[in-house]
Amino acid sequence: MAEKKRFTEIDALRGIAAIVVVLYHYIILYDEKFGHSKENYIEIFSYGHYGVQLFFIISGFVIYMSVLKVKSTSDFLTKRAIRLYPTYIFAIIVTTLVVGLSSVDTLKAGVADTFINMTMFQDFFGAKNVDGVYWSLRVELTFYLLMALLLIFNLQKRVMLFTSIWLGSSALIQITNGIAGTETTALLEKFSMSNYCQMFIIGIMFYYIWQHGNYLKYYLMITLSLIYDFSFEGMTNGLFTIFFIAVFYLILNNKMQWLKSDTLVYLGTLSFPLYLIHQNIGYVIIQKLESMGFVHEVFLIVPLGLSLILAHIILYYVEKPSHNVLFKLYKERQLAMPNI
Repeated sequence: MAEKKRFTEIDALRGIAAIVVVLYHYIILYDEKFGHSKENYIEIFSYGHYGVQLFFIISGFVIYMSVLKVKSTSDFLTKRAIRLYPTYIFAIIVTTLVVGLSSVDTLKAGVADTFINMTMFQDFFGAKNVDGVYWSLRVELTFYLLMALLLIFNLQKRVMLFTSIWLGSSALIQITNGIAGTETTALLEKFSMSNYCQMFIIGIMFYYIWQHGNYLKYYLMITLSLIYDFSFEGMTNGLFTIFFIAVFYLILNNKMQWLKSDTLVYLGTLSFPLYLIHQNIGYVIIQKLESMGFVHEVFLIVPLGLSLILAHIILYYVEKPSHNVLFKLYKERQLAMPNI
């Protein structure tokens, strides 16, 4: 069966999720950490952190598509590294400089922590994140490593077997931690990303529905993932997951054509650099604005606008040029290697 083209609607969805997460951080999380000078800030974005869950569903969809296209495990990991690291390292440098020049000491990471952050594995080493949003990179990295294992054992096309084992193992980890509640079981739950596996599995299933059709087994796995979500992550999480499933279903059935808007698709292309640089830099800007008397929530347009401008600059002057150069070098290296 021929591979279908990528949905621009899913790229647009990523852009919307990024903006929702940014506003959640600026309105709700900022208030929890520092307290806005103005009371009664708008509460509409108090559920905005669920946008990260949507990222994970999208990641399941998109990354599994790439897993089925790559030539080898090293090919998959190299291409992921090329896509992520140049933008990520540049975001660390910019964030470190801005936060370092500010008076917000609680946001500052030490020199050793900053260098460990460059690996993207700082959560595994217990180092402080240079920016609070980087916690989700640990989840993504764990997913990539799991995909690498699939490729090593050539199981990438045994999707129902793999997802069943993954969901079942994650349930066992969560139940064990719920009963034992030790530091070891808590760490196992955290680093196995058992709190989020259901999101990636839902994304993978929607990819298979898109490619192969409305087979019952795919919807059954989505249902099991939803039951898992309600059981272990709670009612609110489950209700948002239902909403995200409905959105994906509508997209796959061409019922959300408005997402093809150039503006929304452009936001999707900005989503990775925007996500990486918005939080701590935004907090520094908000603190400065509020110290100058600009306390109304309308002034959040300033950190949001500056974050979007910075993300645009990173996209066109760091991300795209680095991708072009590194992918060209990688392709040349692949062509130069003798076929074994």
